[in-house]
Amino acid sequence: MKLTDTLFLSIKNLWRRKLRTFLTVMGVMIGCCAIVIMLSLGIAMERNFMTQVKQMGNIMQIQVYNYNYGGKTPDGKDIPPLDDKMIAQFETIKGVEGATPVIYLNVKMMADKYVSYANILGIRADMFKLLDIPVIKGRPLQEGDTNQMVVGQYVAQNFYNPKASRYRWEPAPEGFDLMEEKVTISWDMNYGEKPQPGVPQPKVKAKPVKVEAVGVIGQSGSEYDWSIIMPFDTVKQYQVEMEKWNKQNGNSSGGGGIYGRGYVSVAVMGGSGNSNDKGYERVIVKCDDIDEVVNVMDKIKEFGYECYSPIQILDDMKQQSAGLRQILLGIGIMSFVIAAIGIANTMYMSIYERTREIGIIKVIGARLKDIKRLFMLEAWWIGVFGGILGVALSYLLSYLLNKFNVNLGNSVIWTPEGEVRLKSSYIPIWLSAAALTFAPIASLVAGLMPSRRAMKLSVIKALRQD
Repeated sequence: MKLTDTLFLSIKNLWRRKLRTFLTVMGVMIGCCAIVIMLSLGIAMERNFMTQVKQMGNIMQIQVYNYNYGGKTPDGKDIPPLDDKMIAQFETIKGVEGATPVIYLNVKMMADKYVSYANILGIRADMFKLLDIPVIKGRPLQEGDTNQMVVGQYVAQNFYNPKASRYRWEPAPEGFDLMEEKVTISWDMNYGEKPQPGVPQPKVKAKPVKVEAVGVIGQSGSEYDWSIIMPFDTVKQYQVEMEKWNKQNGNSSGGGGIYGRGYVSVAVMGGSGNSNDKGYERVIVKCDDIDEVVNVMDKIKEFGYECYSPIQILDDMKQQSAGLRQILLGIGIMSFVIAAIGIANTMYMSIYERTREIGIIKVIGARLKDIKRLFMLEAWWIGVFGGILGVALSYLLSYLLNKFNVNLGNSVIWTPEGEVRLKSSYIPIWLSAAALTFAPIASLVAGLMPSRRAMKLSVIKALRQD
């Protein structure tokens, strides 16, 4: 018997029992839909977790802190300084794409007639792009930059007119663009403003430094939004100049602050600090693969340093939701198992009703494999139609879940632009393809035993069947 003849005959046999075939197909449809929807809820949950974690910072960045300097590692060794030598060692760890020390400075900035207190963050220029800092205007930092800076999109909002009435706050006008202004910075926190009565003035004036804004950072949900990023070596030189100026004024001039400085010893506002051999206070390590982040953190912790990455929160979220995802998947699988039992029951009933027909087919010369193939194809068609209808129903239910905001995985986040609702259900293309492949295969497995029974029927007993 030709394959095409078997295909048409199998469809014809299913059509003879329309209601039973329809109910069996509906069972496969519901089982397939249950698996797809349950998986889509789990996938959407993980996507939502990932989106929420990304709001907290780049998930492939590790913040390394030198809090434990002077202590011991877990195996009893001295914790080494977090210096350039150690950073170079970090960069040799598998999965590390690059690393940079970080320096923070607090200065006074002036543009046109407006002034502001500004936070400068110093990183290595060659690491700027690796840190995935979004630049929406201008360009990022480049190697060779010195007094160039990239400003967070909210930095301009802090500028104000110091000559306005003391009873009225006059911020910089809307659209104030630092890239179009001549900008200077100073360690003197009184820079650009009239001296306050009774406030001691510095003996040595701080010479303003001309800087150039070359880019603007877009929304990142991190410290970059409110900070000014400059080349590490430049900010380190500013740090030296600031400390020198503070010392010249007896450390009581109201000068700028090294409040989160590159070295472990921290100078408070107006105080001094000297660079020593304790290394940097903070280093950012960028990984090249999300799967390597945890391994890299473990390696760094072996040196005795404290580490943090948003991926830790993601792992906690996944662990908390793992039980729910397993329950959802279990419900889907159970639904399909019931559907498979329905297929097997339908095929057995079909064989029982067509016992005489099977005997006649054998008498006229049908091969055993033709009989087996006929019933296997009937089961296969049930899986094909059930899978197609199940995937279609899954997309419909997924649309309704998202439309009516059925929330099973904390699908609401808040951004500066307002509340954003994430999808409660997400069906990727691969899941649809897997369902369309799995349903016919599972149906073939369900029809295997009935088809073998039909193949083994005795011809004499089959012909005697009424």
